[in-house]
Amino acid sequence: MSTRGICNRDGEVFGYLAGKQIYDLQGEKTGVLDGRVVYDLNGGRQWLLDGDALLDLKGNVIGYLGAPVTDEEGQEML
Repeated sequence: MSTRGICNRDGEVFGYLAGKQIYDLQGEKTGVLDGRVVYDLNGGRQWLLDGDALLDLKGNVIGYLGAPVTDEEGQEML
């Protein structure tokens, strides 16, 4: 499975996407990706994806997804 960092517009990582699950930096699940929509744990729409761009619900760019990292690459980084 590949993992992608979720960064704000300043490039600071604040979470990650693993498969279709969204996690914060402490490893707590915070949402789910379904198609191009990220839902929070209560089923509410949280963000939208347009390519690698992360958008708020009004379409404003708030960040982006980093390049995919496979499990093997992630282990090499440790």
